[in-house]
Amino acid sequence: MFQRIVVGYDDSPGARAALTMALDLATVHHATLTVVAVEEYLPHYGPVVGEIEDERSIGQQACHRWLTTAAEAAEQHGIAVRAEIRAGQAARELATAAADHHADLLVLGRSGHSGIWGRFIGSTAEKAARHVGCSVLVAHDGDGEAGDR
Repeated sequence: MFQRIVVGYDDSPGARAALTMALDLATVHHATLTVVAVEEYLPHYGPVVGEIEDERSIGQQACHRWLTTAAEAAEQHGIAVRAEIRAGQAARELATAAADHHADLLVLGRSGHSGIWGRFIGSTAEKAARHVGCSVLVAHDGDGEAGDR
């Protein structure tokens, strides 16, 4: 059923649940798996000189750690993964990655926003799902308030 799976990964509990699901599905369907980390390195406030590069460096280091963790988990399942870092807005970059890899499935973790906050701004998973041209599976980490589900 699924031949090409893309999973968004940021080492959050939701992302870990998404990776576990993606690994299980890739095993069952003998699918290729691409793990994508998105660095959103722009400062939230007016930057000072050098702040953008500092934030970018920190973001890249975090993404490399996350992808190493994901690759180690995949290795334990006997699955080779492609890993890539994209820079930009997470929902847009994940949807673009799914399109670029001709994915049959995009697997994402549920965010930890409160029910009201998540409904107001929308989660990364919700935003990506609106713009992707394939099936989307949103994994739940098991933690969260009843209103978040």
